[in-house]
Amino acid sequence: MKRKNFIENSMNIFRFICKDYGYLDPVHSFSQHPNGVITSDSLEYRNGSIDRLVVIYNAYHPNDYGFEVQFYCPSISTLISDKVMVYHVLKEDQDIDQSYLKKAARHIQENYQSVLLGNDWLNST
Repeated sequence: MKRKNFIENSMNIFRFICKDYGYLDPVHSFSQHPNGVITSDSLEYRNGSIDRLVVIYNAYHPNDYGFEVQFYCPSISTLISDKVMVYHVLKEDQDIDQSYLKKAARHIQENYQSVLLGNDWLNST
């Protein structure tokens, strides 16, 4: 149920990335252990014309950190080691209502417009 809510809520809350910034509709993917347990979900928003990728990511596995908003400049790299994490919420700090999603959306709208528009880029170091 948490996964379903996360996917649905994220798609609604982060819809502005497509609507306001011209990104393609998100592509959902997930990671799964060989035993069938889902360990993470991600929604990828791409805008190839400005060389940007935004990933909304949530990990459920006990060894992972939880929720992240990640930025990539695909012409530089899409390796996880080269992500620029602009917001995160540790798994143990996530609330049942997932209000952290709205906080994350507000944070990136208020602080990263120029990156979302393709005018600026952030260094990952």
